[in-house]
Amino acid sequence: MKKLFCLSLLIALSTACVYTPAIQQGNILQQEEVNKIEPGMTKEQIAFILGKPALDTNLEENTWYYLYYLKPTSGDTRSKRLILHFVDNKLERMEGTIKPEKES
Repeated sequence: MKKLFCLSLLIALSTACVYTPAIQQGNILQQEEVNKIEPGMTKEQIAFILGKPALDTNLEENTWYYLYYLKPTSGDTRSKRLILHFVDNKLERMEGTIKPEKES
C-alpha cells in the first residue's frame, strides 16, 4: 500500500512540472525598420532593411509576406503581418497589422 501511495504521489508531482516553452515564428519586425519602407522602393532595398520574408512563395513572386507569431509561456498570443505588393520590382502598396508610422 505504501508503494502504491508513493507511486501515485510521484506521478502527480511529475505531471505538475511540465514546462511549456514559448513558440516564436517568422520575422521579428521592429517599428523603426518598418518606418523606413516607402512606396517605390525595390525588393533589394526592402530586403536590406527588413531581411527576406518568412513566407516565400513562387506562386506570387510580386507579393512578400512578413509574418510574426508569438505564443508565450503565459499571456496572450501575439501576431503581426506586413504584406508588400510589388509592380515592376517596385513597392506599390502595403497592408497588414503593422505599417509605417508617419513622423509628426
